[in-house]
Amino acid sequence: MRKYFVISAIVSTMLTVGCATVGPMSPTTSTSSVDTTKNSYVLMTVTLKNDYHTSYQPSPIVIHMERGAADTREDRLNFRFDDERTETADAGGHYFVRLPLKPGKYVMRGITGQSGIFPFHGMFFTPLHEVVDVKPNSIIYVGHIDATVVERKDGELRAGPVIPLIDQAATGFSGGTWDVHVSDQYDADIAAFKKDFPALSNASIDHEVLPAWDKQKATEWWTSH
Repeated sequence: MRKYFVISAIVSTMLTVGCATVGPMSPTTSTSSVDTTKNSYVLMTVTLKNDYHTSYQPSPIVIHMERGAADTREDRLNFRFDDERTETADAGGHYFVRLPLKPGKYVMRGITGQSGIFPFHGMFFTPLHEVVDVKPNSIIYVGHIDATVVERKDGELRAGPVIPLIDQAATGFSGGTWDVHVSDQYDADIAAFKKDFPALSNASIDHEVLPAWDKQKATEWWTSH
């Protein structure tokens, strides 16, 4: 019971902060086609691991996108992770991200999620802060992200909040930090997307990989929030 209470509280807080718009990822494995005149699509893969406290592997809940100055609810977008092509194991999880977005410039702010094994349940935020330029009528692949929790040194950003003290310490999120790498795995990732998402099987997918992760920028954002 405590597990479900904690997860519910995490999700509720996360989805209401800043009055963000919440939506599903798209396309799904049951979608037959995509209409890029309504939305463009951003594709990427993400692998999340906890090498610090290995019993508590990260489980993502939403990815946060911000359009422009993010002054309105409509410009703060949270996309829910789903089970579409998800691969999880004791050593982490691999996720296929599909974001339907109106054309414009966005900041891929980061990923919020949780991990828990009774009696401890913690939450994390994976800081990305990557700029994505979404062009009209397009489907773009922006790369693969490997994000791993490792032991934190003094001054480094934390993988998650400090409170609640015991849960965050036990899961390793308060005492850990993120090691993030962006790579280009276009051929393998696009083959997998086209194999398992029928709407993408004949699609033309552009190739615009995100720049290397900037830990200094992520740390500055962390200290100011």
